[in-house]
Amino acid sequence: MKLISISLRNLRIRLVATVLTMMSIIVATALYAAILVMAEQTEARYEGSIGGFQAIAGPNGTSELELVLNTIFNVGEASGRIPLEVCEQLRKSRGSRFRRSQVRYAIPQARGDSISRFNFPVVATIDEMFSKFEWKREPLQFAEGGPFEYSWDELVALATGLAAHENGKRAGDEVIPERPLLQKKWKQAVVGARVARSLKLKIGDVVVPVHGKLGEYDTHEHPEAACAIVGILEPTNSPIDSTIYLPIGIHLLIDGHAGGVFINKLGAGQSPVKAESMPVDPMRIALTAVICDPLDHMGSQILRKQFGSHEEAQVAWPQDVVPKFLRQIGNAADALAVIAWLVLLVAAVSITVAIYNTMNERRREIAIMRSLGARRFQILAIITGEATLLSFFGAVLGLVACHSAEYFMQPTVEDLTGVYLDWTLFKVWELWLVLGVSGIGAIAGLAPAVKGSMTQVADNLAQNY
Repeated sequence: MKLISISLRNLRIRLVATVLTMMSIIVATALYAAILVMAEQTEARYEGSIGGFQAIAGPNGTSELELVLNTIFNVGEASGRIPLEVCEQLRKSRGSRFRRSQVRYAIPQARGDSISRFNFPVVATIDEMFSKFEWKREPLQFAEGGPFEYSWDELVALATGLAAHENGKRAGDEVIPERPLLQKKWKQAVVGARVARSLKLKIGDVVVPVHGKLGEYDTHEHPEAACAIVGILEPTNSPIDSTIYLPIGIHLLIDGHAGGVFINKLGAGQSPVKAESMPVDPMRIALTAVICDPLDHMGSQILRKQFGSHEEAQVAWPQDVVPKFLRQIGNAADALAVIAWLVLLVAAVSITVAIYNTMNERRREIAIMRSLGARRFQILAIITGEATLLSFFGAVLGLVACHSAEYFMQPTVEDLTGVYLDWTLFKVWELWLVLGVSGIGAIAGLAPAVKGSMTQVADNLAQNY
């Protein structure tokens, strides 16, 4: 303990140099820890968020990664549209008597709107999202309230009414069937835990969808689609927490969607303008994705075969796509970690230089200690101890700085990336990081320690007389 106290005293005597050198250790350790924390929690976030999404049907002509990121993680814009008949085909296969069932459920989604300055995405869907969709083997749980009511049958009935109205207009009929009206009972919303927390929402509050995202060109509110909150979901630590769910009927009846909710098939060489005058089919209502859950391994194989050659849709498998995506993130994190280690090595060199440069000033002090009975090994231990303690305290403060940054930047990081940083989470590798940085400091202190231990007693005592 006496050797440690001497090392601490020497650090206090040279306080300015100690603090400046320690700062480089703090920065390097905090940088390295922040890279690992962000990579780990990002990986956990993405891997944990696919728990309820087994397969996603989406439009052709886009990458599977883009489809998965948009549908599950609310990243980017919807990459295209698919007709409702794709969802109908999936749902019909469940009751087929002549072939094995493919899916347990097929839930349609349509998106494109958002809410608030946080741009929380609005997902239009049906009530099966809360009864059949399973998050980690059980339905989504509610902290308050419950689900809205809007069934598949209501969606089909609405699609039929919209098609009849649109076909009457396009054909120029004298008597055009009335366009279905937006019913008051549909104006209900279920919000995720983070939405409720960030916007301080409670049951009965009203949310108004915004076309696009605030701050972008041509954004505007849809007051006719204002919905009262009927349910607030339990936290899932996934993008579900940042989502607002509305009945899909509201999305289809919002002003400005009158003729654009249908997708018409065009023959070879036909102009897209011709689609505006072609008759529409109720099952050609436009969706952005369909969430599916294959019943078993055979169901997965059937889906892969069926959609491998589908002319309008494809199926993405989050369990395959997300790990590939995370490997790309991991490569970037590894590169940043190498940079952090280089910063740490530069800091170690600065320790060597800082202590080595004090050796000439400390020759008489070391000579006196030697004359009083200190051995070379003890001198070596004292100087190496200075470097070790310097690195140890720098590493500890670096971890403190990292977790403090997590705490203060938690809302910003979640808004920008969707990753929730748990600043209270400490890992075993943090202990090893402190020990590793301390070890690097000890090695950095060896050169000046060897020089100090070789100090000649007689020569350096005589110098000052």
